[in-house]
Amino acid sequence: MRNATKGKIIKTSALVVDVAAPLAATLSQFPVWVDKSSTATISGLFVVFALLSAIPLIRVIKQYLKSPAAWLIWTVITVFVIALRNIIDQMAIICLIGLVANLIGAGLHKIGEKVESKPDKPIDDESGDGGSE
Repeated sequence: MRNATKGKIIKTSALVVDVAAPLAATLSQFPVWVDKSSTATISGLFVVFALLSAIPLIRVIKQYLKSPAAWLIWTVITVFVIALRNIIDQMAIICLIGLVANLIGAGLHKIGEKVESKPDKPIDDESGDGGSE
């Protein structure tokens, strides 16, 4: 397998860790569905923290699109501040898990970049004769 492919796999793994860990913490701290009278609706807090968990994925998409997304940052901050007053304990857990996951993801990303930038080793002759004919 080429180093460029290995590097891309490691960097993709870093992205999965960055998104999956905070999202799993969100799922464990907030219910997805909330009963309101006779109907069940999706929890607003779940949606907020699921979006916060997806920030690394949004950043990758933004890099591919090459467009500024200041409105996204302001939207996340606004929703975060509004939600802050009622859910501080759950937020602390999610933020700590997100911090650890993103530190691990950043390390994996750096490793992936190093592996990707290394030149590939030459492939030896598969016949085993060392190339002598």
